[in-house]
Amino acid sequence: MEIGLGCTVWAAGERAGHLDGIGTYSRALWQGLSDIAANQADVQIKPYAFGRDLPTLACGQPQQLAPRFPVHALLSGFLKLPLRNSSAIRKDVDLFHAPDHHIPRIAGVPTVSSVMDVIPMLHPEWIKNDLRSLKSWLFNVAIRQSDHIITISEFSKQDMVEHLGLAPERISVTPLGVEPVYFERVDADTCSAVLEKHGLKPGFFLFIGTLQPRKNLPRILQAFEQLPADVRKEHPLVIVGRDGWNNEDLLPKLHQLEQRGEGRWLSYLPQSDVMALLQSAVALTFPSLYEGFGLPVIEAFAARCPVIASNSTSLPEVAGDAAWLVDPYDVDSIAAAMQALLNQPQLREQKIELGIARARQYTWHECARQTLEVYRKVLGK
Repeated sequence: MEIGLGCTVWAAGERAGHLDGIGTYSRALWQGLSDIAANQADVQIKPYAFGRDLPTLACGQPQQLAPRFPVHALLSGFLKLPLRNSSAIRKDVDLFHAPDHHIPRIAGVPTVSSVMDVIPMLHPEWIKNDLRSLKSWLFNVAIRQSDHIITISEFSKQDMVEHLGLAPERISVTPLGVEPVYFERVDADTCSAVLEKHGLKPGFFLFIGTLQPRKNLPRILQAFEQLPADVRKEHPLVIVGRDGWNNEDLLPKLHQLEQRGEGRWLSYLPQSDVMALLQSAVALTFPSLYEGFGLPVIEAFAARCPVIASNSTSLPEVAGDAAWLVDPYDVDSIAAAMQALLNQPQLREQKIELGIARARQYTWHECARQTLEVYRKVLGK
């Protein structure tokens, strides 16, 4: 069984020097599949990607699908044209898996597509403004032409069934995993050096994620401002994430937060720094408006960091009873959880232990194993 694995977002992340969630998923899935393939001679994973001058990845040098994905998406969506090199790909692979929303149309090759969520269709106001209606339509078309769909939570599967009208049997759920490094403790000297570098002391509230509308940062800021002044000074709000889109009103508020000495915006940080911050924070604050899974939640659990998370979308499914669940649209609810977390040390320790147990349930090996079963199911048809 020869599998073509899409690496477009992974390759772009390597070129830019940082991976986002989908890039991390693609890399971890390749690693998990490769580990399994090492013991199963009938499985081979072959990397492919859209783009020019593709970088060499841990999986090797990707074969080019086409120079530009947007051009192929338009030709595929409107004219139903497959890739020009479909015949060559067909000779090389039995099945193609697009794990990163860059879904090709390949004549004669079954396609499995990973779809993290259907935000572009349900909430176009939350995605980038440039051509978002066209992009949402093309994404919808690409999903529907896939032979099978993988998603990452039962919540996302139900969204696809309910809002896209897809048959449940066309969708498989393969939850994400936690990298083992998140369970490892960072030594005290390293933690201190990272905190000193960023001008921090232990005990801050932490947010991790790209700055974009669905991450709900304006309400997090409002909730934080409801805390007493002395609490805000003692437990500042630290935001780790690249500037995304539609943040015209948000960025001035982040600068004001820093000027008051009540928080920091650190933009993108390497994983080693993030690990030190997770192990030094009083809590990860993650009341997102919508998540297909919410990987930062279980990464925080593994790092023994308490979590405040939304009581909606996929987050209750992933977090279980290990997080403080809040109404993400209710500023008072978020603020109350932040205060309760500080005032209830015993409950905080209980939540930490529940979180570690929860995180151990999610591994990339299991994600890869279930993904391989999907490949066999599709080819078995």
